[in-house]
Parts: sequence; C-alpha cells; structure tokens
Amino acid sequence: MVHCASPFLNLTMTWVYRQIAHHRRYRPVVLTQEARNLGLFPVEPLHDAAQWPIAKRLAHRLRLRLTGQYAFYTPILRREQADLIHAHFGQEGYRCLNARQRADIPMVTTFYGLDVSALPRIPAWRRRFRRLFEEGARFLAEGPCLGERLVDLGCPPEKVRVQRLGVDLSTILCRPFRDPVEGCQIVLMCAYFNEKKGLPYGVRAFGRVADRHPHARLHIIGDGPRRPEIEAAVQELRLSDRVTFLGLLPASEYLEHLLRCHVLLYPSVTASDGDTEGGAPVTVLEALASGLPVVSSRHADIPAVAPDGTCALLAPERDVDGLAERLDALLSDPALRGRMGEAGRRHMEEHHDAVKQGEKLETIYDEVI
Repeated sequence: MVHCASPFLNLTMTWVYRQIAHHRRYRPVVLTQEARNLGLFPVEPLHDAAQWPIAKRLAHRLRLRLTGQYAFYTPILRREQADLIHAHFGQEGYRCLNARQRADIPMVTTFYGLDVSALPRIPAWRRRFRRLFEEGARFLAEGPCLGERLVDLGCPPEKVRVQRLGVDLSTILCRPFRDPVEGCQIVLMCAYFNEKKGLPYGVRAFGRVADRHPHARLHIIGDGPRRPEIEAAVQELRLSDRVTFLGLLPASEYLEHLLRCHVLLYPSVTASDGDTEGGAPVTVLEALASGLPVVSSRHADIPAVAPDGTCALLAPERDVDGLAERLDALLSDPALRGRMGEAGRRHMEEHHDAVKQGEKLETIYDEVI
C-alpha cells in the first residue's frame, strides 16, 4: 500500500511515521513531493518527486498548477502493485484523485487540522473536498470532534472512522510522581510557535501564578513565527528570570525533558484564519504517556484524549484566569499530579498504544479493499 505525504517528513510529524512504522500485514511504500529527515524517518521504498529528471519535474508542476492533481503517480502505483492509497491531509487526498482513478484502487484520507478548519474557508477547496468525499473510500479523524467536522463539510457519515493517533509507549518512560528539580517545579510548553498553539495565553497564565509559586519555572520548547510575540509577553510580565526558551530539541532530548517537568501547559486556540488542532496535539499524548498531567483548553479533540478531571484540567479557549486557576491547583498538590499522571498513562495504554492503533488501521484497510 502507498502512503502519500508531502513533504515526508517534517520533524514535528512523527505521528504520520508511527502509522507507517507499525504496519504488520501491509508493505508500506511512500510517495512524496519532497523527502526530508529520512535519517529519522527511514522508509523503503520511497519515491521522491523532487529527484525526478528536470523535464519530468517541470511537467509535473505544470499539471499540478493547471489541474490541482499530481502527475506521474499512476505508473508508480502500478509498478508497486499498490492495493490502496493512504493520503495524509485532505489536500494530499485531493491531489491524488486522478492517480487513484487511473490505477483503479481505493483511497483512505486522514484529515488532521488545517485541512478541516482553515482550508474549507476557501471556496475552491470546498469544491475540491466535495469531489474527494464523493470518490474517496474512507476518511479518518483523530477524534469525534474532527469526525463531526468532516460530516459538517459534506462527507457521508458512513465513510468516516475515528482512528486515534498512536504513541510508541515502549520508548516513553512513565514517572507520575516527580520530585522538584533543583528545588523547582517546571511547567512545560512545547509546540510550534504559531497562533493556534496559544502560547502567549500560557505565558500570561504562568504570570498569574508566579508570585504564589516562587519556585516554579516555565520551560518552552519549540520555535516559529510567533516567537517575538511570546518573548514580548515574557518581557512585559517581567518573567525573564523564570522562563527558559530551549529551542528545537531532538526527540530523545525532548522525551528526557518530559520526565523533568511537573505540568504540561498547552493552551490551544482557534486561530484568526480558522486553523485549529483538528484532533489533538501529539505533545499532549506523549506527556500523558510519561505520567505528566496536563493543563489545556477545551479545543478540538483535546477533551477526548485528555479527559477533564481525570488526567487533565481544561479551561475555555483564551481564558487566562481559567488556565491559571488550574495550573495553580496542580502546582499546589503533588499528590494530585501523581494521581492524574497515573490516570494519563492508563488512558494512553487503553486508547493510544501505537501497536494497537496500527492493528486497527490495518483492519480499516481490510474493510476498504
């Protein structure tokens, strides 16, 4: 079977790779417009359109510009004897429609976020998705909220399946009860610095509890276009001595850092262009798997993966006071953090184990084929 994802693969998209890496009964092939980070995400065979001869690349780009469809995919599908296409993101699914039709094989498309929130605001993409919903065999959503959104956009409900993202639990240690680190409690924010991650709201929530918890520190992992806004919030609140920007970290260092922290703060919001998390951030899943309790917002499918009051405390979007209140509760009560950390790991083992989710995904492929 052929996975189509472009590019393959950004560092922040490990959740796509996990779906491919946990195949047991299907041979995965990857088709992409641009290969990235293959040392971290090895797949064989992989077909990279960026490596085609220049004349073929130019013809492909012209076809894509004129029709919105990828060219030259059909011969690869036939040569690899593909039984099925799995397109990652709605726009990728649309661009593969002609190749799917010519190869006469079904296609499964997973929607993740931008494709179900911001893109449908554009009339051309609404028309394209109507065709995709008509011709595609199944449409996967990370959680029930995203699945309902697909139906609202016109996808037949009988074609929608909830397929939760998997976490590789074998690589994530669980430590629900954690001692202070050098006398400090560490609040972690970890995300790409864009609008929907809501990081300035998190900084302000931390600022509201900073005086009450003088030994608390805020660590921020990531980078992106909203960094100046986040840094400005830190300066405005005079938190420079309490906030550490760690930049982008390799996955191994990031997982180690999870075990040093005491609360994950993830204040997601709906962006001004309509962009949302779609399903739920993988960082939330990984934090719960490590035994780290979460303070987050009632946004997209976060309540489904981090049940409020069980392993997370959730506030309305952009509610700085609500985030601060919940952050204060966890920083004030180590026993509560431990209980919620244990509950989070159990929730991940039951609903987000990558091995179990890989098996479930292959049963969807069986159904479609």
